Amino acid sequence: MPTRRARGAVTGKELPGGMTFGRIHRGLPDDAPWFFRVVLRSRGFLIVTVVITVFLAVVAASNPDWLLRIDQPVSEWIRGWEGQLALAKAVTRLGSPNLAVAVGVVAVVFLWRRCRASALTLGALVAAALTVDIVLKLIVDRARPPNPAVSTELGSFPSGHVIHAVVIFGLVPFLLWVLTNQSGLLRLGFVVFAVVVLSVAVSRVRLGAHWPSDVIASLFIGASLLLGAEQLLTSTWATDRCAMLGHHPSS
Repeated sequence: MPTRRARGAVTGKELPGGMTFGRIHRGLPDDAPWFFRVVLRSRGFLIVTVVITVFLAVVAASNPDWLLRIDQPVSEWIRGWEGQLALAKAVTRLGSPNLAVAVGVVAVVFLWRRCRASALTLGALVAAALTVDIVLKLIVDRARPPNPAVSTELGSFPSGHVIHAVVIFGLVPFLLWVLTNQSGLLRLGFVVFAVVVLSVAVSRVRLGAHWPSDVIASLFIGASLLLGAEQLLTSTWATDRCAMLGHHPSS
C-alpha cells in the first residue's frame, strides 16, 4: 500500500522535458516568497478566507446600503478615469468564464494519464469557481452599478471574472515550478498573478460591472478555492493515486 512521505520529500521520476510530477504534490518550495509560502501552507488562512467570504456575502445580501456608503465614492472615482475604457475591456477578458473553461479542459486532458488526482483537482477547481459565482449571484441578488459599459447578467455579487482570474493565474507560479523547478520563474509567476488579478479587479469596477466590495469579496472567494485545491493536491489522497501511475515513487 503506497504511503505518503513528508511534504517536500517526494523526489519524482523525470519525464520528457525535465518535468517531475512528484513536485506537484509538495506544495511551494522553501525559497518561494515568504508570504505565499506561509499562506499556501496554512489551513488557518483558508479558514480565514472562507469566514471573510461568508461575512461579505451576508452583508451584501442583508444590508447592501451599508456597503454602498463605501462603494459609491470609490466606484465614481475609478469610473472617472479618462482614457482607460478600452484598456479595461481588454484586461477584463483575462477573467472570462470561457477562458476558465478552456484552461480547465486543457489541464484535465494534459494531466489525466500523468496524474489523475491532479487532473480531477484542477478540473474541480474551475468547475467550483463557475458554480460558486452563479450560486452566490442568485442568492445575494445584489443590484449592479448604474450604466455599465459592458453587458451583464444576474447579480453584482460576486465578480466571476475576478474569481476566475484568481483561479486561473493562481496556477501560473505553481505550474512554472513543476515544469522548470526554477525559483526565478516561480517568483515571476507570482508577479504575473498579482498584476493580472489586480488589473482584472480594477477593470470590473472601471467598466461599471461591479461594486468595489464585489471584487474584494471575489478575491477572497478565489483565494479560498485556490487554497482548497492546493491542500487537496498536497494530500495523501492525491500523492498516492498519482504514484500508482508510476510517475513518481511513493516510498
